[in-house]
Amino acid sequence: QKFTEEELKALHSLQKQSQVATLQFGQLYLNKLRLEEQETILKNHVKEIEQEESQVAKQLSDKYGKGSIDIETGEFTPTE
Repeated sequence: QKFTEEELKALHSLQKQSQVATLQFGQLYLNKLRLEEQETILKNHVKEIEQEESQVAKQLSDKYGKGSIDIETGEFTPTE
């Protein structure tokens, strides 16, 4: 007994759809890995910036004392 042409087309169509979905899952997974890698790189970069910011703040505090600075004008206002 043989399948009809229509039944075979339906089976081939489903098989092709399954293969496409599997390929898309693979591409999605690779994209996810790349995004996770970029996230790790950015997290490390933010940590470096925070460390550098802390060092600069300490240097300025040691030099000028506690206070606030207006970045635009460069004016320092000591805390009383």
